[in-house]
Amino acid sequence: MQLCQIMFLLFFYFLSGRAQEGLQLAYVVSVDNPTYDQEYQCVTEPGIENTNYSWYRQDWSELPEGVKAEGDRLHFLKETADLNGVYICKVANQYGEAAGSLYYHRINQIKGIHSEL
Repeated sequence: MQLCQIMFLLFFYFLSGRAQEGLQLAYVVSVDNPTYDQEYQCVTEPGIENTNYSWYRQDWSELPEGVKAEGDRLHFLKETADLNGVYICKVANQYGEAAGSLYYHRINQIKGIHSEL
């Protein structure tokens, strides 16, 4: 039997923006009723319009195979350790930019191996 554990750390940081209006922060949350097994959403302040989302992995110029971005959503289509890393959601509109990030780490552990001779 294989015991799989997914660990993730959600954190956010501010890149730039206007103090009075526009984007102040963005953060990434796990989706309650995901379309895929592992799905995350980039969230900004409510009521912000004309927002563009882009996703990338910190150490890559694009998303790796097995990860799909759709607007404010990031989907993990498979659960393998090669997808481990920091994923950045960059949010932009006419007032500024913000970014949220997700640390995704999958640990595989093998437990309870039983063999009969």
